[in-house]
Amino acid sequence: MAKDMQGLGRVTIFPLVHDWETGSRCVLAYTTADNGLTAVLGVIPVDGNVHEPGDLFAMAGRHGFVGEWKGAHEQRAACWLACTGSGSRTVRKPDTIDLPDTKWRLDMARAVDMDSPYYGHLRVVAGRFTLDSDELADQARALIHSGMATA
Repeated sequence: MAKDMQGLGRVTIFPLVHDWETGSRCVLAYTTADNGLTAVLGVIPVDGNVHEPGDLFAMAGRHGFVGEWKGAHEQRAACWLACTGSGSRTVRKPDTIDLPDTKWRLDMARAVDMDSPYYGHLRVVAGRFTLDSDELADQARALIHSGMATA
């Protein structure tokens, strides 16, 4: 389901170690759409980062799940992504960038409608994330080198 989304609003950007065995890192962005009903997560592409996770739902599936998340594997992966995005905003890690009002675009790779609300979201969409500001995008990409990148 590849399509584009765009919006204007609060965006939280943070570094993430997405594979503990290899130490592979990426930079994720989290925002919402549809008055908060949709969680939007995307990888901010970093030139030369051969370890980008690609499909965020597949990445979520490799992280294991909390017992309270029920349903099909896809539903549980969506819950993990909603939790990671929401948690990045409420419990900020060092080096997190919080942009209160910025334009963004998402090349949406996948969307999952959830069986019930999780973290205030009924839908999770994920893909590749782009900020309209080159300066902010440069700041975000620099997080890949953050020594504090953790899950």
